[in-house]
Amino acid sequence: MAIETILIINKSGGLIYQRNFSESFASKLNSNDFLIIASTIHSVFAITSQITPKALQITQNNVDYVIPYIPMVGMESSNPQQTRNANVPVKLGSYKGPDFFKEPFISWNKSGLRQLSTDQFTMYIYQTMTGLKFVALSSNVLSTNAGTMNGSIDKTKAVNVASQVADNFLRKIYCLYGDYVMKDPFYSMEMPIKSELFDKAVKRMVNNLL
Repeated sequence: MAIETILIINKSGGLIYQRNFSESFASKLNSNDFLIIASTIHSVFAITSQITPKALQITQNNVDYVIPYIPMVGMESSNPQQTRNANVPVKLGSYKGPDFFKEPFISWNKSGLRQLSTDQFTMYIYQTMTGLKFVALSSNVLSTNAGTMNGSIDKTKAVNVASQVADNFLRKIYCLYGDYVMKDPFYSMEMPIKSELFDKAVKRMVNNLL
């Protein structure tokens, strides 16, 4: 999974953070384009939350919203191209241990849009309990080989695994947000994020993601 862009959208639909990690992708869109994208995502998310099928609403208690923990997603040890001294611990801010979390977690997005796949990109959305949305645009397009039953099964598995990896990854971006942005005494809620430390931490995690 190659992440091209990370977006953070506040609960009102405003774009408060946007970073590109692909020069080819960044050259096609300007800041106004990303503002339009953010508001569109927010609107579509709200619409999909209202048109959840009735059958799913009735059986919602039986739906498993637990996201399995995938070890070391976005961490340095997950990238074999990077080598470091094993005796030097990875700095995770106020978090202790080799990873930000080690257990499965419940998805707070139970009725809205979670994933959108196109011929050009795949978009993943992770919504927090407060309505903050973390969006990742990936260039890794899922395979469309559905000519046989086995192909359909493999495609379904690929979709599920990619979605789980994205949920784990975006939750860690959320952890970075809580550590570097929310603890900044000069940051105002719902306003654009301008934190160099947060930028560096996000870029490092994106670079470590395979």
